[in-house]
Amino acid sequence: MQRLVLSELSVSGDTETSTGLAQVQRAVQASQRCLVITGAGISVSSGIPDFRSPTGLFHQLKQKYPSSVTNGRDLFDATLFHDASMVNVFYSFMGELRTLIDRATCTPTHAFIKQLDEHGKLLRCYTQNIDSLEKRVGLETAFVQDEDAVDSTDSASKRRKQTMDKKFTRAVQLHGDLDTLICTICHTKCPFSHKLALEFREGTPPPCPRCKEIEVIRGIVGKRSQTTGVLRPDIVLYNEMHPQGELIGSLNEYDLKRRPDLLIVIGTSLKIPGIKRMIREMSRCVHDSAQRTQRAGAGKVIFINRDEPPRGWDDVFDYFIEGDADHAVNLLPIHGDKVALNDGESCSAESGQDPMSITRICNPVMSIDRICNPPVDPVPSAKSTAKKPKSLPSILPPARVSGLRKRGSGKPPARKITSMMKVVKSSIAKPKIPDVLRRSQRTRQRPPTASPLPS
Repeated sequence: MQRLVLSELSVSGDTETSTGLAQVQRAVQASQRCLVITGAGISVSSGIPDFRSPTGLFHQLKQKYPSSVTNGRDLFDATLFHDASMVNVFYSFMGELRTLIDRATCTPTHAFIKQLDEHGKLLRCYTQNIDSLEKRVGLETAFVQDEDAVDSTDSASKRRKQTMDKKFTRAVQLHGDLDTLICTICHTKCPFSHKLALEFREGTPPPCPRCKEIEVIRGIVGKRSQTTGVLRPDIVLYNEMHPQGELIGSLNEYDLKRRPDLLIVIGTSLKIPGIKRMIREMSRCVHDSAQRTQRAGAGKVIFINRDEPPRGWDDVFDYFIEGDADHAVNLLPIHGDKVALNDGESCSAESGQDPMSITRICNPVMSIDRICNPPVDPVPSAKSTAKKPKSLPSILPPARVSGLRKRGSGKPPARKITSMMKVVKSSIAKPKIPDVLRRSQRTRQRPPTASPLPS
């Protein structure tokens, strides 16, 4: 893993850092199937703090609620609902976080991911964030297409509703989002409005309106009351199963089968076990793709973060860019005038020509220039267009060629009857017909005679 420090590049102009950054730029430009994994670090510049930094959310929670929170992670654990004091702190914090998200704006890193999608380079983005800034920048986060957008009169459209398009989702929210709330009993979802955010900040869980309506109806008809659920954020906490886990797993498997040639990991501390496993699987797939395609500069795994990765990641990442995520992506142009290739060759990135072709596979010695600019066939002359007499194929033996009749000659040469042919001819005898059949045949062939009796 090569380390590239952006501060050294801007201050001293380090040659090694500049060379490594040029290789990273070439990898981004040469990529055609890119995967992106993001963490809380990409939203810091929008006003939303991260989790594990000295100024992150975990440290702020410990300072704000010293009597209730001993570890900031405990506030994002599913076991908090067993403690009434932790529940009040959780709802109060979620109301404040929702207010921060409403004020936040998309960062240059979000715009960079959107540009990858617009240029057809992005396979998918997997984000650990719950701020839904990927959705604001224009990346689709839903798993299925909205039924209102599909014409219900078309039978093909009706079938399309029942089947999910795995390319429809452009950004997968691995931990849910704060745009919606869900009931703990009936699982009814409703938008996280500003009014509900104010109720959350008071530390009181708001009741589910659907459950309240059902409770009123049951009271009118004289039925006994049931438990009424409360609304909670539609996010995935620690020690909690993801409701869309199987669907996300199928999307991940589908993306790995599409042979990604670039993986960019931005703004994550690499602490979540599921994220660590996903990054390692994608890294192996990207490196295997580099061996197959042999595209210049492709097949790289890039990690962008302020802090260094933990031990054991040297064989996973090819480049570690240490610094601000927004500063790093501004140095990574998605398209350039020329994409530098091996051996001093170049190929236009705007031409749409894929450097990898069947000719290159069959003839690896052929240069990229020969593939991108194939030689033009010369205009055929009058002599070359004249018809030429067809010659006999060279695969025939000489004896067979000599025995064939030449065009324009007379009768073909007579075949000599050999002794073997006489023996075969004499051995072929006509089948013998019994005498009874011969008489019957002669009887049928005789003409009818006149009757002697008078008519």
